[in-house]
Amino acid sequence: MRFSPLFSLLFSSASLASQLYAASYDGKVTELGLSKSGQGYHLNVLSQTDNCGPSPSWLMPDGENGMIYCLDEGIDSPNGTLTSFSTLNGTLAKIDQLKTIAGPVASAFYSAAHAPERQFLVIAHYSGSAVTSYSVNRTTGTFNLSQTFTFAIPKPGPVPDRQDAPHPHGVVVDPTGHFVLVPDLGADLVRIFRINERTGKLSEQRPLVTPPGSGPRHGVFWLPQAQETNRAQAQGSKFYLVSELDNMVSGYDVTYAQNGTMLFSQFYQGSTYGGAAAPSGSKAAEIAIAVRLACFLLLPLRIKQKQSKAKANPCPGSLQPSNDRLLVSNRGDDTFGAGNDSIAVFSIPGSDATSTCSRNVSFTGLYPSHGSFPRHFEFSPDGTMVAIALQNSHSVAVVAWERNGGFGSLLAQAELGGEVTAVVWGVDA
Repeated sequence: MRFSPLFSLLFSSASLASQLYAASYDGKVTELGLSKSGQGYHLNVLSQTDNCGPSPSWLMPDGENGMIYCLDEGIDSPNGTLTSFSTLNGTLAKIDQLKTIAGPVASAFYSAAHAPERQFLVIAHYSGSAVTSYSVNRTTGTFNLSQTFTFAIPKPGPVPDRQDAPHPHGVVVDPTGHFVLVPDLGADLVRIFRINERTGKLSEQRPLVTPPGSGPRHGVFWLPQAQETNRAQAQGSKFYLVSELDNMVSGYDVTYAQNGTMLFSQFYQGSTYGGAAAPSGSKAAEIAIAVRLACFLLLPLRIKQKQSKAKANPCPGSLQPSNDRLLVSNRGDDTFGAGNDSIAVFSIPGSDATSTCSRNVSFTGLYPSHGSFPRHFEFSPDGTMVAIALQNSHSVAVVAWERNGGFGSLLAQAELGGEVTAVVWGVDA
């Protein structure tokens, strides 16, 4: 297939994925440079900082403003920290830092629907049994505590050594931007918060209850391609949840009730190993939906078409985005040899939710993570690569993602000084 000059230009600009950032428990946040030469890809350390804290656990980039936000989990400490860094001058320059409740492990940005200048970030605190929100000025990188929600359970859950208390572990904002969801591993709940459309304040709603002992960890929303330019209603959206303690993936149809609540109807549940039992000691971790290269590159065209009220799909023919692969990482399974754990791939409903087969989910296979304990992974914005944080291997791996919906070869790998907890693509990606 031949591509237009405009497509070639977009492809060239989007393929310059040169920066990644990794957090590790040795107290370092590391900037990595991914380069390509005639002999292949290379992943090298460009800079490091220890200004996030002793146990960095999560990174949240703000590429539009040239910043990155770091959570320090505060292991063996009564507090964690939230820190913002500028990435614009080739180094990680600290902007702002505040102490937090202990155990911050995940975060996400959100804003007030009718007051978009009101920007916030929300944090899940694993050991602190809490959720907090911070008002944030994303232009300056400064922030202030806004709200704190703390939780308790009457008794330990079915897995008492992991469910001795509530343990919020993930944060995801729904496609409408009206709700924040927080999987709570300790309480077997997905906590739901409604965002006030004018103030940005959160109010707790009735949670999504998961099976006892499942330990929900992270979640991701799927949105039909037809809804991407009209996210306010998000009709046909689905929510996929990975549970760490039982190594299960669950799929839910999502509807929005007239009384302003979210409703969930489960349509799928399956092991992160397909039909096989999970190996003893394995723990599911991250979940994501594949980014499609063609659709990402043609996004500016889609926006332009929306403005001109054109109806044609800007991703024609074989470039039609499939939006149809779900990935989950498995830790401690040694599926591909000692110290080489797996990432599971599932085929999920495609770009349109109107077909009769839109509820089908199928396990397509396991792929090597190229190390031990793939705690976190993230697609490059152009959808051609996946960066994997390999906690126990103390390394970051970059693996090719194929157009047929599976992993390709290992492109590059870099060893760091400690247990790697998160990796994200930088502002140049």
